[in-house]
This record gives sequence, structure tokens and C-alpha cells, in this order.
Amino acid sequence: MKNDSEKRDPKTRLLVALWATVPWLLVCLILVFLVTMGRQIAREQSRLAEAKKEAAHQIVPAVSVVTLILEPKRLEDRITLPAEVEPFEELWVKAEVKGMVMDVLAEEGHLVRKDQGLVQLDQRDYRAHLGRIEANHRLAVLDHERMEALVNKKIAAESKLDEAVARLKELGAQRQEAELALNRTRISAPIPGLVNDMKAKKGELLEAGQPVAQILQIDKVKVTVGIPESDVAAICDLLEADVVIEALGKRKVKGRKCFLSSKPRSLARLYDLELTVPNPDGDILPGMFARVELVKEVFQKTLVIPLYAVIVQGDESVVYVEEGGRARKRKVEIGVLSDWQVQVVSGLAPGEKVIVVGHRLLDEGQEVNVIKVVRDPGKILDS
Repeated sequence: MKNDSEKRDPKTRLLVALWATVPWLLVCLILVFLVTMGRQIAREQSRLAEAKKEAAHQIVPAVSVVTLILEPKRLEDRITLPAEVEPFEELWVKAEVKGMVMDVLAEEGHLVRKDQGLVQLDQRDYRAHLGRIEANHRLAVLDHERMEALVNKKIAAESKLDEAVARLKELGAQRQEAELALNRTRISAPIPGLVNDMKAKKGELLEAGQPVAQILQIDKVKVTVGIPESDVAAICDLLEADVVIEALGKRKVKGRKCFLSSKPRSLARLYDLELTVPNPDGDILPGMFARVELVKEVFQKTLVIPLYAVIVQGDESVVYVEEGGRARKRKVEIGVLSDWQVQVVSGLAPGEKVIVVGHRLLDEGQEVNVIKVVRDPGKILDS
């Protein structure tokens, strides 16, 4: 018995085969349609983007900018640290002998010379004591002379002469001590300086070792600044530094290095650097606040731009340069910062024109109108 397909006539079999291919034809037509439409959409998007870009260049006016022509220059890597002015020497003068104050010879706030009198103590007891010793010394000199003559004549033993010599030396030493004590009744300034505090009062009885006056040596002063641990190595060979005295209208003076501590003074890991500053007029007073400017490193020829010319975008630093009337973005690597200027390590070359004013209004390729060109960064904002 024949199956159904064998019973069908040729026309029926053809129709069945054609009907089986219809779904596949529909799938192919859909795919062709989708590919064609995708290509048309992509072309239209590209056309619109180009039109938008062209329209933007036609609509956005040129931005007025100021450019800086890059030239190698000298740059100092400086750090500025707070400091305090101290007297070069601070000394409390004390009484060396006991006595009543007969006269105060110096006043607080006045300058004194070295060996200038500060206080005069009562000398009467010391003069009387010295007088007695001098009288005994004169008698001992006569006894020595007589005993020496007797010994020479073999009348007295030499041991007697030895006793006379010893007595003479003892009284000589006592006379020197009495003279020294008498001299110490006049208390003098051991150093030149300013009488900052006068403790002694007329009529007061002073004991030996009691403070009399405080003297500050200020014809030169000492400026002490704490150096961070990370910067100690850079200033080991330092000879001098600029010191700015805030209270004197930010006066800048030179300080010479006199001492760098070998141990930090606190948990902050700061090492004391002491600078000596001349102060012949006495204008710089102890306790004044100062700033010390230290030069860590000097770059003789390097490229420098204003810090505000750098735009930070994520992890990158960029600037704009002017080329052919348009702004071009450049990625740069910056180095040392000094005040408001920064070193450019890479990304720029001498002679290029960096846009330093108006750069924050720019996009890549945008037209610019250069209204000013400078070579010195310090003249950028000059009219």
C-alpha cells in the first residue's frame, strides 16, 4: 500500500515544498531590513554629529586669551617655615658677695656696655677687711726681710725663714681674696645688651647668688626654626637664609646658620635650626614672629608656568597652548611649586605659547583671540 506522499500528484508536492520555505524567507527579509536600517541610522547620526560640530564652531565666538611664551628660567625650590626671634644671649647677673645695695646704676629698658656698672653694694666692711690684711702683709714683709738677714748671718735657723715666707704668701693670698671681694661689690654687665629686668632695689640686702638683673644681647639676635625631618638633608649645607620679620613691615634680612640640632626637640620630629641675624639698631626684639625662607634646591634653567594655568582633570594635569589661532590641549607633568609658579617637567617645550588667562573657557580646537603675549609670568596681570 502506497503512503500519502506517493499518492499526491506533482502539483501538490510542489505547493507543500514552497509553503515549507516561507518562514525562512520571512526571517531573511527581516534580517536584510534590520541591517539596512542600522546602516541608515549610523549614517544619519554621523551626519548630525558633523553638522552639530560645524554649527558649534560657527556659533561659538573666539575666546579672548592671554598667552605666555615659555622660556627657560631660574627657579628656587623654597620652603617657608614659622620661626621666633630670641636674644643672642640671655643672662641673669647674680651677686657674688653679700651686701646692701647702695645704688642702682642702670635702668630697665636701657642698653649697657660690657663691664658697665649695674649695682653698687656697700663697700665699707670689705675695705676694712682689706685694710687689716694689708697691714698684716706689710708687717709680714718686714719680718721676712729681718729673718732673711739673720739667716744670711747664720744667726737664725733657715726654718724660721721658711715660716716667714709661708706667712708672707698666706697674707698675699688673703689680700688678693679681699681685693676680689671688694671689686665684686660693684656688679657689672658681663655682656653688652639690654637690661630687660632689674631685680635689685636700693637699700635691699643681697645674698651671694641672688639675681640682680637680666641682660639680653640684641645687637645680634637668634632666629630659631623647626625643620621637618624630610627637609633636614636638603639644608645640611645651608649657609644663610632669608628671614622675614612680620612686625617690622615684613622686613627681609639675611640670617647666617650657626647651629643645626642633631636630635628632634619633640614628637613632631622637628630639628632646631638657629640663624644669627645682625641687629645694630635694636629694632628686632626677642619674641617677635618671623618666617624663614629656605632654599632646598636651585634649577638654573627650567620651564615655569603659573599654577592657575594648570587644569586638573581626574588624575591628569593639562594646559592649553595656542597654535594657529586655536586652543590645543596638552597633558603635562608638574614638579616643584614655588609661590604661585610651578615647574613643568614634561609636556611642553621652549617657545610654545601657554594660555594663562581664559583657558578655563576653552575646548580642544576652539578658536582663540590672543589679546596679550608676555614672556615674564610676573607681568601677566599687568594692564
